[in-house]
Amino acid sequence: MIIPVYKPLGASSHQLAAKIGLARGEKATHTGTLDPLAEGVLVVLTGEDRFKKVELSNTQKTYVFEIVFGLTTDTHDLLGLPTGIRKSQLELQNIETALKVALPGFLGKSQQLQPNFSAGRHNGKSFFELAKKNQNTFPKIKNSITIYSLTLVESSLISRKKLLEKHVERVSLVTGDFRQKEILAAWQRIAKQLPAMLPLFHLEATVSKRTYIRALVRDLSQTLTIPATTFSIVRLKNGAYSTEDCTPQT
Repeated sequence: MIIPVYKPLGASSHQLAAKIGLARGEKATHTGTLDPLAEGVLVVLTGEDRFKKVELSNTQKTYVFEIVFGLTTDTHDLLGLPTGIRKSQLELQNIETALKVALPGFLGKSQQLQPNFSAGRHNGKSFFELAKKNQNTFPKIKNSITIYSLTLVESSLISRKKLLEKHVERVSLVTGDFRQKEILAAWQRIAKQLPAMLPLFHLEATVSKRTYIRALVRDLSQTLTIPATTFSIVRLKNGAYSTEDCTPQT
């Protein structure tokens, strides 16, 4: 059976699929892993439909996501250790102008460097575990991707206080070992170094399989030469299925 579900923040895509399979008394898998701090459409396959995974994975996905400027992390989202900070106040209008100029350059086909902290395995070991041990020797993997559309929806400012509150709230929702205690402590140490207000941009993108939104944010940050990380990701569509087709999950 093909079951589109809405994966909540903090949940594991794999564990959610397994839970649904267990409830149905069937083996289960899923297409298109969502990060722990991503939410939205996850297509779960049970029974004989498990063998359609390759076919159903080869589809376009649509995301809305937010980028916060002012810091970078080793995962390129909130579930990471801070690796860079811009202590001085950033001008919202200046970044918005630069972002509008940069976005068209990301459209079309390209080779995207896969984040070290990501789904997948290398020589039988998970990328995440390998990255935790030593990122310097981590295999560099590039994926052929296509970005069909990429638009800036709106811009705003988020206070340092609100950012830190949201960070604690979201990281606390994550199940499993993702270095949560270490990450929360590291963010507290750098909290006072952040600007009082940070630019926050809301974008929408339609992309091919194997496209990592976190990697797109990383590349945008590098293009603009301004520290930035992913604040939120919501998958609105996964192939033929949208949020309206989903059953909520906990």
